[in-house]
Amino acid sequence: MQKLVFLVFLVMGVANLLAVQAGLIQVLGLPAVLAFVLAIPVFYIRFVGSAAGVVGAIVGWHWSVPAAVLLFAWPVIAYAVLRAGAEVRTVLARRAAA
Repeated sequence: MQKLVFLVFLVMGVANLLAVQAGLIQVLGLPAVLAFVLAIPVFYIRFVGSAAGVVGAIVGWHWSVPAAVLLFAWPVIAYAVLRAGAEVRTVLARRAAA
């Protein structure tokens, strides 16, 4: 399971990096190699990298806004759903015990 999670996050990281590069190419008109070099530090800044990835997916890859946001926000969404499920389970367990 750990290997699968690692592989998924590796693929997501590469996709984010390439989306940032595509955004830099389209928005700033940079050559691909220079855009890739500049994308690396932008990619590592947590929220800036995600926002740049969303913009790159929209502008560079011509994705829709919901698809681009979902691509980069799915770990947060999955965490929220799992956390909410755990909280509901805890509340129901307390009610059953009382």
